[in-house]
Amino acid sequence: MKQRLRHLHGRWLTSAPRGQFWTYFSAAIFFNLGFSITFFLFNLYLINCGMTERSLGLIGSLVGIGSLIGTLPAGIIAQRYGLARTLTTAVTAAIICNALRVWIIAPPMQYAAALLTGMAMSCWTVSMGPAVAGFTTEEQRPFAFSLTFASGIGVTGLGGFIAGRLPAWLQALQTGTPISTTQAMRESLLLACAVVILSLPLFMRLKLRTGAPKKKLAHLSNPFLRRFLPAMAVWGLVTGSFPPFANVYFVHHLGVSLQRMGTIFSLSQALQFAAVLVAPLLFRRAGLTFGVMLTQLATALTLGVLAMLHTVGGALVIYCTYMAMQNISEPGIFSLLMDQTPESERNSASSYMFFVSAGVQVIASASIGAGIVRFGYPAMLAVLAILAVIAAVFFQRIAHQPLATSNLKSPALTPQPIRLAELNTSEIQALHNPQC
Repeated sequence: MKQRLRHLHGRWLTSAPRGQFWTYFSAAIFFNLGFSITFFLFNLYLINCGMTERSLGLIGSLVGIGSLIGTLPAGIIAQRYGLARTLTTAVTAAIICNALRVWIIAPPMQYAAALLTGMAMSCWTVSMGPAVAGFTTEEQRPFAFSLTFASGIGVTGLGGFIAGRLPAWLQALQTGTPISTTQAMRESLLLACAVVILSLPLFMRLKLRTGAPKKKLAHLSNPFLRRFLPAMAVWGLVTGSFPPFANVYFVHHLGVSLQRMGTIFSLSQALQFAAVLVAPLLFRRAGLTFGVMLTQLATALTLGVLAMLHTVGGALVIYCTYMAMQNISEPGIFSLLMDQTPESERNSASSYMFFVSAGVQVIASASIGAGIVRFGYPAMLAVLAILAVIAAVFFQRIAHQPLATSNLKSPALTPQPIRLAELNTSEIQALHNPQC
C-alpha cells in the first residue's frame, strides 16, 4: 500500500503542471466563483423584480444566441490577438453587462445585455482548452484538465453555498434602515461582479505562444461528425433546459428557503464532483458509447421521477442524482468525439460541438420558459425525460470507427481531450489528494 501511494505521489510530481498554468488556474477560481454566485441568484432576483419564467426563458435564449454568435469567431480572435488580451476584454465586457443587468431591470436592457453577455462568455468557453494545453506539456495535460474541471465544480458549489446566505448576511450587517430581500440580492450580485474583477490582473499576466491565425473552420467531411452533431443537439435540449430554472423550481414551486436552496446547490455540486471521479470506471467497463447511453437513460429516469414528486426531500435527492448523471456523461461524450476525429479536425470538431450546444440552448431556454408558464413544471420535466431517452438511442447508434494511431498523436500545443477513461477512480482521487 505504501509503495502504491509512493508511486502515485511520484506520478503526481511529474504530471503536476507548473508555471503560468497556476496563474490561469487562480484567475479561473475568481471567475468561476463570481459567476456561480450570479448564476444562482440572478433568476431569483428577476422573479422578485416581477418577471415571469417566460421572460427568464427569453433572456436565457438571448444569452444562448450571444454564445452562438461568438463561439465560432472566438477561437480566431484568441489566435490573432493573444489569450491575455482576449480573455481580459471578454471578462471585462461580461462584468459590465452583468452589472447593467442588475441595475437596470427594463426588458430592453435585459435583452441587450443578455446577448452581449453570451458573446463575451463564449470567449471564455472556447479559450479554456487552448489555455490549459498551452501552459502544460503532453504529460501534464490530462492531470491539468482534470484539475481544472474538478476545481470548477467545487468552486461552483462553494459559490452556491455563499449565494444562498449572502443576502441574509448583508441584511444582518445593515445598521440603518433594513433592506429588502430584493435589495440584498442586488448588492450580492454586484459583489459577485467584484469577485470576477479580481481575475483580471491575473488574466493580463498570461503569455501564450500561438500559431498562425486560423481564418476558417474545416468542412463537415467526417461521417462520424455528421452523426454525432444531431445526437448532441438532442442531448443539448435536455442539458440546457431545466438547470437554469432549478432554483426557481425549488424556491417558488416547492417553497424552499433561499438559504436551504444554497445548501441544495452545494450538495448537488459535491455529487457532480464525485460523479466526475467515478466516470473513468464506468467508461472503462461499459465503453464510451454504451456508457454515455447508460448515463442518459439514468438522466431520463431521474427527470421522470422528479416530474411525479411533490415533496421537498424526495425532490432534493432526485435532483442531485439527476445533475450527477447528466454531468457524468460529459467526459465520455468529449472523449468519444476526440477519439473518433482525426487530429487535424479536432479543433473544428470542438467548435462545431460548442456551436450546436449554443444553438439548441436558445431553443431550450425559450421553450422551457414558455412551457412552464402554460403547462407547469411536471409536464415539462416529463418531456425532457422523453428527449433524454431519444438522445440515448441516437448515441447508441453512432458507429464506432477507430482511427489510425497517427491521428491520435497530438503536438505539445494542441488542446487535448480529458482522457479520464485512462485513469481508474483511486488514481484520480490520489492525484487530487496527494497528502492522503
